[in-house]
Amino acid sequence: MPATSYTIKRGDTLSGIARKYGLKGWKDIYEAPENKKFKKDNPDPNKISPGGKLFVPPSPKTVKNIHKKDMPRMSISVDATKALIFVQQKWEYTFVTQKGVSKWTGKEKKDFHNAADKAIWARWSGKYKITCSGTSDFARVYKDTVFDVSFDIKYVKSGGHWKVTVTKVPKGSKSPTSSVDWNKQTINLDSEDTKLKDLQGTGKKDDKQSPFAHEFGHAVGNSKYGPAGHGDEYKKSSAHFADKASMMNIGNKLKKRHADHLIMELNKMIKNTTFSVKSVG
Repeated sequence: MPATSYTIKRGDTLSGIARKYGLKGWKDIYEAPENKKFKKDNPDPNKISPGGKLFVPPSPKTVKNIHKKDMPRMSISVDATKALIFVQQKWEYTFVTQKGVSKWTGKEKKDFHNAADKAIWARWSGKYKITCSGTSDFARVYKDTVFDVSFDIKYVKSGGHWKVTVTKVPKGSKSPTSSVDWNKQTINLDSEDTKLKDLQGTGKKDDKQSPFAHEFGHAVGNSKYGPAGHGDEYKKSSAHFADKASMMNIGNKLKKRHADHLIMELNKMIKNTTFSVKSVG
């Protein structure tokens, strides 16, 4: 949306006009590129004449503040009014059992999903701080906004982004290797994935890895078969093999690169707008 033409009324001030359109202050109007001629004709911003015309640059009240995109593997919502980017995957479950193990109960199925959701939320949400730049109205308005990112999984019975097979195994048994197939959009987990793994051998809780969080990392774009081109980092062939603390290695820490795929998708959502990771904690 182009800048809004405004005719100055008796009693108007630049500060008042700015407030009316949700701008931070009078300088947002006076210094806007669209008002170069207005600034020349009105050298004193405190003295503006009724009947004169100026342009109100893009503001929260004139731009589209919420953008949504549903993709094969996830959906993304950018809500500038909340400074929030929300990433959600729909998980369509199939619960199976190993021989000799009792069948899944309805409660166990719900508890498993809730444990996965909680683990992913705790380790992925609120970590990334993202900013935007560019020539779009959205980027001009929100260039100083720092977006938080939340990650969520939703239990669905059909229409899932991912087909998730969960195997019930004997308690305390060695957990089969969980996996994600990027191309087939399938995830394999088991009942022992609810337990943290001390893969670094430090004994420290903060160093232990959640299988849920690691596999979600693959599903959210950290796959050698995806556009980002990088997945498991514990393999010697990985450029990040030495970074043991990494979530996609054997640790529990998110890295900037783990949002590569998310950034790629965000940069397709709003024309002339570029998102980037400012920090990760």
